[in-house]
Amino acid sequence: MAPPARWCPRHPVETTPMTVAGAGEIVSFTTLHSPPTGFRSPLHIALVELEGGARFVCHGAETRGLKIGSTVAVEAVDDVYYFSHLGALDRARLFWRRAGHAGDRVNAIARSLVKRARKGSSRAPS
Repeated sequence: MAPPARWCPRHPVETTPMTVAGAGEIVSFTTLHSPPTGFRSPLHIALVELEGGARFVCHGAETRGLKIGSTVAVEAVDDVYYFSHLGALDRARLFWRRAGHAGDRVNAIARSLVKRARKGSSRAPS
């Protein structure tokens, strides 16, 4: 549950809290070796996009081996969000839980492969 804003910043309507997925995809990340006062060095920060498009700035234990597009777990502790790497087994469980019925799983595998192929081709030099 994300801490809700009482009002939408773009529209004059009240908002309601909603539950969001506990895993997302890394959009960007960095390590601060000279963090702001009150934080320990090194401070690992990532922008994580959850299913549905919500984005969170999260703290993490490390960024070694992390890549844009990596799937990470996200959890909140006292309204501070943290990301952590998902191992291969964790990613497989998450994938099969999201995929649903057997027919949906096949479609999800195909979409996942197409998504990875598109990301790879968009990074290839022209």
